[in-house]
Amino acid sequence: MRLRILFIAEAIPPYCGGGEQVAWMNAVALAGRHDVSVLTLGERERREVRDGVEVHYLKRPKHRLLYFATAGRSKLQRCITAIDPDVIHSHMPDVLHFCMKKGSRTLVSTIHDGVPETRMKEMYGLSPYTLVKNKLIRAVNIYKSDFVTCVSQHNHKIMTELYPYKKDRFSVIPNGIHSLYFTQVRGIRGKYALNFGRQIALKMEPLLGVAGLLPELPFKFVGTGPMARDWGLSNVEFLGFHAEFVDVIDNALLCVFPSLSENFPLVGLEAMARGKPIIATRIGFSEYVEDGVNGLLLDDVEPESIAAAIKRLLRDECLYGKICEGARRTAEGFRFENVAGRYEELYCSLRLQRKDG
Repeated sequence: MRLRILFIAEAIPPYCGGGEQVAWMNAVALAGRHDVSVLTLGERERREVRDGVEVHYLKRPKHRLLYFATAGRSKLQRCITAIDPDVIHSHMPDVLHFCMKKGSRTLVSTIHDGVPETRMKEMYGLSPYTLVKNKLIRAVNIYKSDFVTCVSQHNHKIMTELYPYKKDRFSVIPNGIHSLYFTQVRGIRGKYALNFGRQIALKMEPLLGVAGLLPELPFKFVGTGPMARDWGLSNVEFLGFHAEFVDVIDNALLCVFPSLSENFPLVGLEAMARGKPIIATRIGFSEYVEDGVNGLLLDDVEPESIAAAIKRLLRDECLYGKICEGARRTAEGFRFENVAGRYEELYCSLRLQRKDG
């Protein structure tokens, strides 16, 4: 069954988050077998073809929800009508999905946020308005969707408890990682500890304390965010976005992710695919990391605890080698081609159900 599939993501690579990256990889993986489009936001309204995918840009307004719920709604709807998809797949929370008309098309949503609604304010410091807005967008998106996928067992449990009326329409499809991470591993032991992703306090702040405790070990950070600035530590370097990112991973000694907010983090699997040992919190990472087998899991994010885990790994050559091998084997199971195949089966099944109904 050849389908017209539209992916909705408010940004696409190279400058986007993990959820948008997953949406784009899914689009590219299915472009050869289906007619695939992506609807996203940009600096101006335009259209282009990238990697076999037709990308439609709507101009990014200052206030997305207000604009697309009012004056911009007709423009959004005209774009979707022109594409005329059989299936629309959005990655939540998503303003465009919230504002569009459902019609007769099959709607699939994926939830990437692993934080329960009861902890959103505590974790992200959201204002009451933003908290209510985010809850409303997610609730309406789920209500409109024919099927909702969660990228972790952890999030599946939270969502089915929050939205029991949709319980039979939730399923788990984990994130996958790009094939570029599976090129030949160079086997370099490396010289520095690496952290990559959004440079925000929730995801990396404890590492600054670790850098102070281990002044002889260089720490490199890849990504952007408010934490990417000079902290007066001679062994800390912020690289921003890096074009030769795989090389940066290959030249690392190990990767550390002391994050307090994750669902199914791609960063750990990307490092593991390059054969690098990772040290990470149990939040999100325990979905695929087994402590002492393919990584080390932290029980807390105190700098002293993280420093102790780094020292343990570097002092025990057998453990280091065992984890490197286990990491690579684990990552193999998350090649994105496999994940895209699961989504493809879901789309076809839902379309057949709609036709039979």
